[in-house]
Amino acid sequence: MKVSFIEPPPVTARAPERFAGCTYELYHFPDLVNLSAFTCLARAGFDVRYLDAALEGMREEGFRRWLATDDADVYVLHGVILSKPTDLAAIRLILAARPAARIVVHGPEPTRVPAEYLVDPRVIVIRGEAEWAIVKFLAEGDPTGTSRLDGFEGKERRVVHAPIGPDRPFDELPIPARDHPAYRRYLYRFANPKFRAFPFMTMVASRGCSFRCTYCVPTSSSFSREMEAYRLGAAKPKAKIASSARVVAEFQDLARLGFRSVMCLDDQFLWAKPRTLEICRGVEGLGIEWGCLSRADFLIDEEVVKALAAAGCASIDIGVESLNQAVLDSVQKDLSVADVHRAVEFLDRHGIRAKLNIMIGVSPLETEDSLRGTLEQVHAMPVTEVMFSVATPFKGTPYHDQFQRDGFLVDDTEAIDPMGKAVIRLPHLAPERIEEIAREAYRAFYLRPRIAWRRVTSARSVGDLWRDAKIAA
Repeated sequence: MKVSFIEPPPVTARAPERFAGCTYELYHFPDLVNLSAFTCLARAGFDVRYLDAALEGMREEGFRRWLATDDADVYVLHGVILSKPTDLAAIRLILAARPAARIVVHGPEPTRVPAEYLVDPRVIVIRGEAEWAIVKFLAEGDPTGTSRLDGFEGKERRVVHAPIGPDRPFDELPIPARDHPAYRRYLYRFANPKFRAFPFMTMVASRGCSFRCTYCVPTSSSFSREMEAYRLGAAKPKAKIASSARVVAEFQDLARLGFRSVMCLDDQFLWAKPRTLEICRGVEGLGIEWGCLSRADFLIDEEVVKALAAAGCASIDIGVESLNQAVLDSVQKDLSVADVHRAVEFLDRHGIRAKLNIMIGVSPLETEDSLRGTLEQVHAMPVTEVMFSVATPFKGTPYHDQFQRDGFLVDDTEAIDPMGKAVIRLPHLAPERIEEIAREAYRAFYLRPRIAWRRVTSARSVGDLWRDAKIAA
């Protein structure tokens, strides 16, 4: 059986970022979710292919020509809410061009609303995590974890949902087959301006997060698990975390392939101190410059921060959201503002760049005064990178239901944009003002001479400067 994994050309003005799943691209990252399922099928003996049409700059006409020459039996798409228009358009094109082929769609949005993707009996949705379900479905016809079209009742689609299978440990997943012949042509085409070393790659070593922040939209593979749980009215699933040995093994594989910089995209990469120190000892000496995402309270032990620096960690993204304690408490962040300051101090002391993620309007308690206090604290910190996003309740989440129930959700569109479009009205902040504050925050932070000079002097090439200019615009 021939299986083509595809990231189709976007039909929206901006390409959706599929791994994080909650924003549009600033620069293109590998879709590790599709690559993981690709790897599992390759291990099972399937003839797998891979098309990243977005990376290749392919548009609809080029995609049509590619479909006319491809002879796959099955096409696999990984969908998130922002990619839905693109994915539905691609499904229609595939159905028309390849009448004998089947289509498998997976990801958080197909898990949330499978019926919207089941436009034809040849389309199958895999809900939750896709890797083991897609192997069993294509190899054995096992429907576990799938949703399929079973006819119509009037204009409504009648859908059959098979229950998902048992959860399996993260360590059972194979390391992504990045050097597979079908994927190799993409290997060294990714870049991230925050790292000086090249070539660049991403990795992930967990699914989910053990914390209870109300606003959270995790990375796509984690979000698929949560969407299935919420769809059934169940609690958020427990996090699955790779062992330190599994993490080190993937770093070693990346070093073998010649990667010099790596971004770990886990919602929370750092966990218990012994595991972190084991990872650092295993990674030290590989010559890889790397970064990760972490809560601040995993960075208030200076021994941990020192070990991270010695292992080559150069950058850590910290989900701060607010530096007002009452706001943090209201969204169940379970984090103290003092810990954020302490974490940034330790990172700066040991030469690791801290990037702070601030969410404008994250809580109904937010006011202009609380936001001003957050921004003043950010300006006083030794950081040169901050991301200001607009709080966005995603459909299917308890956060969305809460804001809708309380009357704060004023625009329930799926054409969301957490980087600039407000869909909520808070007691003290209108949506237009939330958007203005986000823009003002960016200008106030990045147009300071010290920050602007740092961005210019840290650029590796004219291309980096051009990307920075586009991001700034």
